[in-house]
Amino acid sequence: MRRESLLVLVLTRRCDRRCGFCPQEFSDADMAPDVLDAAISGLLPRLAARPRVKLFGGEPMLRPDLVARALDAVSRAAPRAVVELSTHGGALAAGPGPLAGRARLEVFASRPIPAAARLPGAVLNILLAPGESVVATVARVARGRAAGFRRFNFLPAYFTRWSAGELARLRERFAATRRILERLAERGDLVEVVNLCRASSTPLYNDGLVVDCDGEVYSSNVMLAAAVAPRKAELRLGHIGEPLEKAACATSADVVARSVPSDVLAATFAADALLSEFCRNMDAANLGRRAAGEAGAC
Repeated sequence: MRRESLLVLVLTRRCDRRCGFCPQEFSDADMAPDVLDAAISGLLPRLAARPRVKLFGGEPMLRPDLVARALDAVSRAAPRAVVELSTHGGALAAGPGPLAGRARLEVFASRPIPAAARLPGAVLNILLAPGESVVATVARVARGRAAGFRRFNFLPAYFTRWSAGELARLRERFAATRRILERLAERGDLVEVVNLCRASSTPLYNDGLVVDCDGEVYSSNVMLAAAVAPRKAELRLGHIGEPLEKAACATSADVVARSVPSDVLAATFAADALLSEFCRNMDAANLGRRAAGEAGAC
């Protein structure tokens, strides 16, 4: 039996934002509680020794009841598991809700909300869309640090078009970001760049065991992308009520290559290469690494 390291639970396909650069396909579907319970009890034992569970969407905080249910169930079934929650962060302005007191939870928020920054393992997603100026990007990083975030994850807009000029500016934005992180480090204010310890075969998305709202299981959450949806059956592994012994018909990278227009795909890989260059430069300068012993190890 293949042992995965990641279980992704798509708690909802709904989102109350419509960011122009987001590649997701949305609908009104939510995961039923019994599907969630079956996914955790049936698939969590398949994970490797250091399991990671990702609560995903859509916007999972539209269903705080499912978030709480998932966190409680994972804590009981696999106390050593680290749980990631991806959210735009809007719901956290009123307080942490079901996320409070969860020591092994990493919250990836896309807004610099101080209440989110106070959560253990909080990460601020810095979303880098085409068209933003260097000054605006640096200002957003500074606002995130001022809000209390010490962990940052940088995400260029994927599966969208970048012109040559926009890609050149993206390189400048990364260089300026590195400079502000260097200045923080010179003052002893060290932050972590989460990208330095994450990798994926497909930009933005993750390989693993992915349970959609309806209980269908896939080998990658790239099946959530609108462009990939017509071919998502090629990534299907089965259903939570079935033995998952068969392999997917294709890899996530292959499905993406056949689903996304060639110019969009080329722009995606070009933006991702600039992110990789930024990470290499940070690593070479010994910047952006978390101090040994801090929570939320990679």
